[in-house]
Amino acid sequence: MKQNLLMIKSLVKVSFLQAMSYRLDVLFGLLSSVIWLGVPIIFFKVLYLNVDQIAGWTFNETLLLVGVYTLIDGIMMAFLVSSMPSLEQDIREGTLDNILLKPINPQLYYFCHAIDFTQFLNALLGLAVIVYATWGYQFRLTQILLFIISCLAGSILYYSLWFLWTITTFWFPTNFGRSDLFLSLIQLSRYPSSIYRGAGSILFNFLLPFGMVATPATVVLLHKSMAVLIVQLLVAGVFALLDMLFWKLGISKYDGAGR
Repeated sequence: MKQNLLMIKSLVKVSFLQAMSYRLDVLFGLLSSVIWLGVPIIFFKVLYLNVDQIAGWTFNETLLLVGVYTLIDGIMMAFLVSSMPSLEQDIREGTLDNILLKPINPQLYYFCHAIDFTQFLNALLGLAVIVYATWGYQFRLTQILLFIISCLAGSILYYSLWFLWTITTFWFPTNFGRSDLFLSLIQLSRYPSSIYRGAGSILFNFLLPFGMVATPATVVLLHKSMAVLIVQLLVAGVFALLDMLFWKLGISKYDGAGR
């Protein structure tokens, strides 16, 4: 455990020094973050010009959801946007051996070894939107704690979905851009999960549970329902277990350069 912590500290330090060597990226990252956040807000604002609610959600509640999604997305992108393509490449090219031989859990290594600190700007903007959307609300401490728990569960689910999709490379080692497809699909998380009906609800809330990433935290904070948090925790737990299972299966199948 101590060795893992020391390795994490070293990896984070290297990533931070690399980020500081390209300080202009921070400026462009801020500009990109503002545009990235502004587009969905404008989109929803236009939709709500003609209606008061969509699937039971007001504009202010949807704005809060966009803020929650942006917060989770910014944090997870910081850790994964470079590391998941790197993991995919290592599996495909047979260079994963170099990581498996390191004195650190491989998943922990990939999570920490290439942190993009400019992505945290997205998270800060998401937090600002959350504060703006909830200005004037009165929250109990339990609501805030449950909101934090739900955000953590959403982050675990975000990671699990991306990781599972990436390690399909063990079985299908193609040059297909897995991360590009995932980053397109994960944007479904910024829409209320209640908009999906019938088969769509089963697909996007349970089988490909993008609807469980950010919506539950929003619902919990607004004190609409506790049941959705329980469902989210169960779904996140199942996908975390699937992560471990398919990783072990993939490693047993892996045929790297040194194996």
